[in-house]
Amino acid sequence: MITTIAKKEFICLVRDGRFRWIAAIMALLLLTSLWAGLNRYQSLSDVQIASQATTEEQWVNQDDKNPHTAAHFGNYAFKAPGPLFFFDIGISNYVGSTIWLEAHKTNFAKNRPAQDNGGLSRFGELTPALILQLLVPLMLILLGFSSFSGERDSGTLRQLVSLGTGANQLLWGKLLGVAIAMSLILVPYILICSLVLSFVGEDTTGELGIRGWLLCLFYGLYIVTYLLLTLGVSAVAKSAKSTLVILVGFWAFASFIIPRVASDVSKILTPTLSYAAFYKNVKDTGWNGLEGAEGDIALSRNAHLKKVRLGLLEEYGVSSIKDLPVYWTGVSMQTVEERDYIINNKLMEELRQSFQIQQRQRDLIGFLSPVLALRSISMALAGTSLVDQEKFIQSAHDYRIDMIRDMNTELINNATMKDSLYVADSETFSMVAPYHYTAPRIDESLGQLTYNIVLVFLWFVFSLLFALRSMRRLTVL
Repeated sequence: MITTIAKKEFICLVRDGRFRWIAAIMALLLLTSLWAGLNRYQSLSDVQIASQATTEEQWVNQDDKNPHTAAHFGNYAFKAPGPLFFFDIGISNYVGSTIWLEAHKTNFAKNRPAQDNGGLSRFGELTPALILQLLVPLMLILLGFSSFSGERDSGTLRQLVSLGTGANQLLWGKLLGVAIAMSLILVPYILICSLVLSFVGEDTTGELGIRGWLLCLFYGLYIVTYLLLTLGVSAVAKSAKSTLVILVGFWAFASFIIPRVASDVSKILTPTLSYAAFYKNVKDTGWNGLEGAEGDIALSRNAHLKKVRLGLLEEYGVSSIKDLPVYWTGVSMQTVEERDYIINNKLMEELRQSFQIQQRQRDLIGFLSPVLALRSISMALAGTSLVDQEKFIQSAHDYRIDMIRDMNTELINNATMKDSLYVADSETFSMVAPYHYTAPRIDESLGQLTYNIVLVFLWFVFSLLFALRSMRRLTVL
């Protein structure tokens, strides 16, 4: 009987002009989002890879100069997008993908696409993830809202029940019928995305296939959740019209209102420092020392340098820095660099924790909206989440201190206070290895999203129980 009901539901949907129009629009949007995503990925990838190669060539082939001057010349770190960037751009529009690496200063990432897009960036980019998160549920609502309430209005539901058809049989049959109809659009699209994924980008972590399957799993649960909610409401609502109003209202509430409220609440509960305030804090702490810390970073900069200077004089048994066999100016510059690197890391970690708390606060409200729980998982699997951005920034800062250390060490070992005119060439500059960003492993990406993962499953279980309970209350009149 379930198969018969599913077949009838499927045939009725396919023959319905409403389905053909909705299917055509959804197919067009899905393919357009895929094409736009691929263009966006390819364009950004080409620019970032070419730019990284250019800056590396400029670094190695710069004119012969003092190594510390070369450090001021600087280098760049570029974050090339991962293969799944075409599917979900995540926070990429609002964070930078380029960091200038220079002496004496640790910079934030720049070149945010949202800066170039102006007000249009508020509406987001057209991506496959956006279509699946927002428009596919609406499509399910428009296709399934009359599954029970419509048949009740037309009197055909009474005929089905009079034939001895059980409520659960009706539920599974209609769910299967709508699901098969939806699969006419989504299954070919998934196959196309899989084919595209096999040709684009480089799987640097060896986890691309796992990430793809997990995306299918979580999006599948999300879509079935909406389908069960749709059928459940259709079973208990008084009419098809009221079913549509309830479902569209819930969709708008869950998709737009709750995410915005969650974002605003998290900013109020956990405010973060502005760019200017953060760097002022870094600068002031660098001069005055890190309060509450242990070791030399708790000292003021002058006190720290004095301690290092006295230590060197004692180590080499001389009374003046002019008599040191190493270049004191280079030692002092590197001491400040190492000190500021540690201080910056500690302050950056505090800032990261604030962002992570904001993220958790937004996710906690996900019990009111299935899309909130899914969105963070989708970004994490696509490599466009906060975790990915934090790793890029940290890897660039780690690369920067290594680069500065190499240049200052070269200066320390080859110059003295009596003879400071040391000039390095391309052989010295080539000691600095090219920058390469390595994406987080899947366990790093999903490590902080246990709540979200559980919530996606809980939404699925809730929708299933709701649909089953609604079928017990199903009436034919």
